Amino acid sequence: MSIDGVIFTIAYLFLLSYQVKKIGKFKETKRTDGVSTSDLIMRIVKDYNQYVMRNLARGYSRKDMGVSYVKEKQLQVNMKINKLRETVKAQQEKLQTVAKTAGINHEEWLANADRWVAGFLEKFEEHCHVMETAIKDRIQERLGRQAGKGIAGGLMRQPVAAA
Repeated sequence: MSIDGVIFTIAYLFLLSYQVKKIGKFKETKRTDGVSTSDLIMRIVKDYNQYVMRNLARGYSRKDMGVSYVKEKQLQVNMKINKLRETVKAQQEKLQTVAKTAGINHEEWLANADRWVAGFLEKFEEHCHVMETAIKDRIQERLGRQAGKGIAGGLMRQPVAAA
C-alpha cells in the first residue's frame, strides 16, 4: 500500500495506515506538484463508460467486465444513439452541400435562362425543320409511287382507241 506522508484527519485512514506500517507494508511517496489524485481518478471514472462501450463493441461480455445487465443495456442504447447522431450529422452535411449547389444552380439559371431557352428553341426548331423536310419528302415519294402506279394502271385499263 502506498500513501503519501500527509497527515489525514479521518480516523479510519489513520488506523489503516498505522496497521499497514506495523506490518511493514507502508511506503511513503512524495507528492508531485501539479498532479492531483482526484483529477486522475476523475479522468478514469469519466472515461469508464467509453471504455466499457468500446469493449462491448469488440465482443467482450458484460460479465467479463463486471458490468450489470442494466448498465450494459444503457450503454448499448447510448452507442446506438451516438451512431444515429453520426448518421444524422452526415446526412445534414450532405443536405447542406446539395442546398448550396442548388442555390448556385438557381443563381446560374436566373443569370442564363434566356440564353439557354433561346438555344433550346433554336435546336428544337432546327430538328423540327429536319423532321418536317423528311416527312414531306416521304409523303412526296409515296404520292409519286401511287401516282405512277395509278397512271400506269389507268393506261393499261383504258381501251386503246381505234384509228
